[in-house]
Amino acid sequence: MSNTFTLTQGRTNRSLVLIAAMAALALSMAFAIRPSITAAFTPGENGHPNGGPYSDLKGGTATFTFQQNATLTCDAGDNASSFTFHLDYSVTGTLPADATLIVYLSPNNGAIQGNSGGNDAAYIAAVESNWTPVNVEGLSGSGTIDVTVPVTSPFQLSSGGVLGVIASEAGAEGQSWSSKTNSLNCTEAEATPTPTPTPVEETPSPTPTPTPTPTPTPEETPQGSTPTPTPTPTPEQSVEAGTGTPAPSQPNTAMSVNGGPSPIPTLVFGLILLASLGTLAYANVKTVRNRG
Repeated sequence: MSNTFTLTQGRTNRSLVLIAAMAALALSMAFAIRPSITAAFTPGENGHPNGGPYSDLKGGTATFTFQQNATLTCDAGDNASSFTFHLDYSVTGTLPADATLIVYLSPNNGAIQGNSGGNDAAYIAAVESNWTPVNVEGLSGSGTIDVTVPVTSPFQLSSGGVLGVIASEAGAEGQSWSSKTNSLNCTEAEATPTPTPTPVEETPSPTPTPTPTPTPTPEETPQGSTPTPTPTPTPEQSVEAGTGTPAPSQPNTAMSVNGGPSPIPTLVFGLILLASLGTLAYANVKTVRNRG
């Protein structure tokens, strides 16, 4: 009886060990196959952006092909800012009114593994929430469209790559386009440009034109009358100089020496004086005699 119990107990223990080993193996396999599940993601496989619309050409037919020269801008923290794409088109006929193409972003596996932090689905959803509608109404023939997708749902992009893809049309009969851009990450992106203030050209202030000083004019005179000339002011107590006409000289008929004054009046005066002195002397002598 005891031998039977011991044998049964041993079998039970071996079964528990086997179950535990199988559980451990299953967990190991789950972790091992996670990368292979991630590696299976194909950019654009969801067909349209997360929470966004499908393309709709309104019954028109066209092919669209991305050029492989996409550019990306990022900030200093390796967060994507905007993507710019160049899209070639070829249209059959003319695209109808309101025809719209949807261009959106989608990550590759390197971007998912390097930036998701273990939450792959959330990272894919964040990247694919960035899209822009492109109005293709009236397009005909062939040409190129420039498309910019701004990043409104932020995500980091320090490794791997994000691509531009085209949303398909809805429904089983809708058109789809497999073209994708080159993949980009922030280590090879252009820096987000810093806005540069536009220099304001200074307009030189106009140089004021001096007001001309009015030239004094003669007082106005009644029309038809002769204006009276204004006399030129002269120095006080002076007579304006002029050139006179010489008067004729009077001839001198008196006797003169060498043209000088005449000596006759001087001689006459001397004789009279001499006569007076002689008379006075005679009178004095006579008086003295009479007293003697």
